[in-house]
Amino acid sequence: MLSKEELSYFKKKLLQLKEETTQMVEASQPLAFEDDGELTSYDNHFADTATQLEEREKQKILHDTASNLLEEVNEALERIKRGTYGVCVDTGEPISYERLKALPYAKRTVEAQKEQEQEKVASLPEDPSFLTPEEDVRGDKRIQTVDELISVHGNSSS
Repeated sequence: MLSKEELSYFKKKLLQLKEETTQMVEASQPLAFEDDGELTSYDNHFADTATQLEEREKQKILHDTASNLLEEVNEALERIKRGTYGVCVDTGEPISYERLKALPYAKRTVEAQKEQEQEKVASLPEDPSFLTPEEDVRGDKRIQTVDELISVHGNSSS
């Protein structure tokens, strides 16, 4: 169980992180087409448009990441208020001081977090869209060759 001094330390750390993250969220608002000073994207070269799209995507990723972090920080502050901070939400076991120092918004022990991530990966559906069904008797060797190459060498998404 954390002492009052330790709770105060983590609350101060979380409030500071909240302030920094709020600034990141506000600074990383996703860009719109109009934000680049162009009246229309009609006359832009396709490379310019691609660059703008890439910048917008980066901004969206930064914004989403900062928003998720802010949500985690707010949940941790709420757990401090409820008196459940430092206790794993899954197992009820205490979260180590070292873990909280590294991730003050941690809500699970290391073991519980690993288990939760493994469950998340295990629940992802396999994408069979490029696999030749075993019962396929069309005799198209090109498809089977691609499947064989994937099974031997893997593909870029795995």
